[in-house]
Amino acid sequence: MKTKIACAQFKAALGDKEYNLNKMIEMLEDITTDKDVQLVVFPELALGGYECGDLYESVAETYPDGPGIRTMAEQAKKHNVHIVFGFVEKAEKEGRQVLYNTAVLIDNNGEPLGIYRKSHLVEGEETKYFEKGTEYNVFDTSIGRIGLMICWDTAYPEVARILALKGAEIICVPTAWETEPNYGDWELVNSARSFDNVVYLASCNHVGTDRELTFFGRSMITGPLGRQIVKAGDQEEIIKAEVDLSLLPELREGYYVLLKDRNPHTYEEITKMRD
Repeated sequence: MKTKIACAQFKAALGDKEYNLNKMIEMLEDITTDKDVQLVVFPELALGGYECGDLYESVAETYPDGPGIRTMAEQAKKHNVHIVFGFVEKAEKEGRQVLYNTAVLIDNNGEPLGIYRKSHLVEGEETKYFEKGTEYNVFDTSIGRIGLMICWDTAYPEVARILALKGAEIICVPTAWETEPNYGDWELVNSARSFDNVVYLASCNHVGTDRELTFFGRSMITGPLGRQIVKAGDQEEIIKAEVDLSLLPELREGYYVLLKDRNPHTYEEITKMRD
């Protein structure tokens, strides 16, 4: 089965959901002139902007009935595409209101299929405002099995590995990866996580400068052998690629038996806490 994916990188306005929604809708209109596109990925915290600080609370939405989520669900149905984007989620945990850095997957019928809450938060603003997520979900869709992770999660091999073991064929990665010299890290983790798990990655980054951080874009779609299929530049841009999911079983049963030939009973050390 072949699936055509688009990544739509743009500069989100801090705290201005109306602007960001309009921008995402405008980009969707452009993307879907290509009727073959089936999946569109937007950046991390695209709905309200990334470096929001005290504005996070004001742009937060509940899942699945937040107004921004409903708007994007209508767009997914209108354009017959699946959509992934990041937003600040407001939820209850142990009797208190908390915020999560969350990504949502909406199907082409306009149905929110589920969310992923970022597990590996970046020290600083993220750890100050957000709770850590604890679940790694894979969603069955008409265009393949889709897993979600967010930005810095890609630096942790365990996240993509769990998603792959749960059957993910495509992992969508909304991200806010900033400034040089981190570009080399960005290239490395996308290639490594694809290769490690013989899976496609569709990673969509921000561009431009927020308050202190500048984002270099360079969104990319990476193939199951760790090779880049397509990569964006450092300005607002849409990239597209068709991926062939039918290749994955053959690769995973052939030379690239990285999932099949694991030796998990020797991996105890991975789960031990260290000081």
